[in-house]
Amino acid sequence: MNATHREIVDYWTNHQDECGLSVDWAEAEKLCWRCAHKRLLQRCHIIPRALGGEESPSNLVLLCGQCHAEAPNVADANFMWVWLRAHAVPFYGTYWQERGFREYEFIYGEKPFSRLAQTDELLQKVSGIVDELFSKTSTHWGQGKINPATWAWVLRQVDQRARNNA
Repeated sequence: MNATHREIVDYWTNHQDECGLSVDWAEAEKLCWRCAHKRLLQRCHIIPRALGGEESPSNLVLLCGQCHAEAPNVADANFMWVWLRAHAVPFYGTYWQERGFREYEFIYGEKPFSRLAQTDELLQKVSGIVDELFSKTSTHWGQGKINPATWAWVLRQVDQRARNNA
């Protein structure tokens, strides 16, 4: 019989400190344990079945589909917790935006807005530009959120327009 999401959360509440994770145990049944987005959660094996992992709550975490696809597939139970903590962000719902910033740096070799003076006027301009640009973006079917590459495009457009207006 498959462990329920509640059984998985209850197990880890008693066996793993939530310190350094993206979610706290009170919301772990609703939010992905890696990205903290409220999405359909999947039971993810800590040690994959192909490597002898069991179906018990002690070998399962709750991840959204995209995070599940990126989760480690190794016979080292401790590494799942290292991986989850390495991806934690200080504010719920900002994981994919932060990934977008890293994607931007990877593509363009610099941080967005690095050549602009940070002013209140700039922030107002950026807000308006972002609102306009989101009408030119979409999500992949079933994802329900903007991916890092799309965030990088938005950031680049904002950066370029802000530079041209500066």
